[in-house]
Amino acid sequence: MRELVEAGGVVRGVRYRGPDGWHEVRALLTVGADGRFSRVRRLAGLRAVATAQPIDVLWFRLPRRPADPEGLVPAVGAGHFLLLVDRGDQWQIAAAIPKGTYREQRAAGLEALRRTVAALVPWLGDRVGALDDWRRVAVLSVASDRLARWYRPGLLLLGDAAHVMSPFGGNGINYAVQDAVAAANRLSAPLRAGRLSLRDLAAVQRRRDWPTRLTQAAVALAQDTLFTRVLRRGRPAGPLRPLRPPEAVRLLLRVPVLRELPLRWVAFGLWPVRVSDRVARGGGPTASGVPPAASGGAG
Repeated sequence: MRELVEAGGVVRGVRYRGPDGWHEVRALLTVGADGRFSRVRRLAGLRAVATAQPIDVLWFRLPRRPADPEGLVPAVGAGHFLLLVDRGDQWQIAAAIPKGTYREQRAAGLEALRRTVAALVPWLGDRVGALDDWRRVAVLSVASDRLARWYRPGLLLLGDAAHVMSPFGGNGINYAVQDAVAAANRLSAPLRAGRLSLRDLAAVQRRRDWPTRLTQAAVALAQDTLFTRVLRRGRPAGPLRPLRPPEAVRLLLRVPVLRELPLRWVAFGLWPVRVSDRVARGGGPTASGVPPAASGGAG
């Protein structure tokens, strides 16, 4: 998709280029679901505000042994933060770095990264040699933002196109799917009738806006506490220690119901959306004969 088709201030569809030239798809509603680097968002001239401090993360893997700890293992010290994710026979490791410093990290060499890992997680010291090539290290740009308005006449943005969710929370795909379900519940009848209004589009945002805002705020707080303060303030060289949650948090984690709440929040969101019975039953053709919706991308 290369362009939006507009007439009289209303988005009427999209224009794309294929092997045989330019084509247009016209629709009553164009949906931008093309992810965090949304072309639809940019073409529509919609601006977002950042909702969390941006950082970058280096992702890489090291062997895991049966005697190693299980689950998530964080470690912090001397201006560094690592998060180890148990992947069975491997550790998937996230190393947070200040935004835009990947070139500096790479110039320092893999040996510097290996020393950091071994210092923060001593029991990995005899395995860091497996990190022998920069091609084994992926760089993830971490950001979080939100559009003030997710729609224009004839256009609706969903998922990361409307609100980039930090991967630190791991809930971006869940919120994108629930956005789509909320849109289907609200818009299916107007689309079938061929009478879509701004009020309908605004209703989709109202249904999904505050769960998104609260989740972004919570993730930003956790990200700032665990990542940004460590990276921004750093610590002098010296003994490194594992990150331990406060005693009150450790006590809460011993209660099964309370321990499951964050997982349910991530999995289902604060206000879960389910497909309505009316939408599940499906509907007939549109009254206007105009295609009801075109997608500006997937993501």
